[in-house]
Amino acid sequence: MRSIKKLFLFLTYVWLRLDPILRITFGRNWLPRYEFMASIFGEKASEEFLQGRVEIVKAREKEKAACILPSDVDKQVSLFLKVNLNTKKGRQERTEIIGILTNWALDPDINAQNIDSHKTRSNIVNSLLGSIFQNSLIDEMELSLTGLKKIVFSRVTYLGSKGEPSPIVHDAIISGVGRILRTHFDEVARLREEKLEELTKIKLIKEIKKDDQNTGSLAFSGSTKHRNQYCNKFPLPTETTKMLLDILMHYQYSAWPESRNTAIKLIDIMEKRLGFKLKDSIKDY
Repeated sequence: MRSIKKLFLFLTYVWLRLDPILRITFGRNWLPRYEFMASIFGEKASEEFLQGRVEIVKAREKEKAACILPSDVDKQVSLFLKVNLNTKKGRQERTEIIGILTNWALDPDINAQNIDSHKTRSNIVNSLLGSIFQNSLIDEMELSLTGLKKIVFSRVTYLGSKGEPSPIVHDAIISGVGRILRTHFDEVARLREEKLEELTKIKLIKEIKKDDQNTGSLAFSGSTKHRNQYCNKFPLPTETTKMLLDILMHYQYSAWPESRNTAIKLIDIMEKRLGFKLKDSIKDY
């Protein structure tokens, strides 16, 4: 029995050493290979076999990444909402919480600890685009959306691929981004209509003043709004809008049919509401 086990250990070792995909993915790092062997043959047998053949860091000597669950995300969000944002320390804590959530979504070691890590990442996305977005200051909002961009385009998996792989997380991203963009463009359309109405009123007043032969002042002239930390988020800043549009456009070409169809449908709805192509609006930015 022992000789059969050694044979299988040897065959597994040869495969792990010579497989071209594994060599490209892990290079000379034998820790992932060792952990794979240990899960099948046990730590002791795997260490004894590999001793002298390769350099490894024993799993028990390496600090294990935490297993993050959706409930852990909920606790951080609850803390974010309870922190006093009127103090410097409070705002710093809120910024740190956004960083923690983003890191949990991006860290491959953390995600490797939980077979259902996609559920945690989905909850993180829903939180960044939901409760945190709705209750954030301008800087916090931009930090959250920058974190989202990293999740969409820069997240690295153990297989070396970039970008978020889970269709469940894709759906959370598309839904959240679509909701924010719809609110943004609804506000843009409202302001556009309001401006047209305002200009019409100004023209009427000017005509009345002309009749009275009195130049007067423009009672309905628009005032410039200065953006501050506590102001309404909508309409969004130009760069933020462009980033969200880039994310939504990205999912038009998703490998997952449902994600692709949802993104295309959302874009179509917004384009009909606005009367122009969103793709063209990105160029304008």
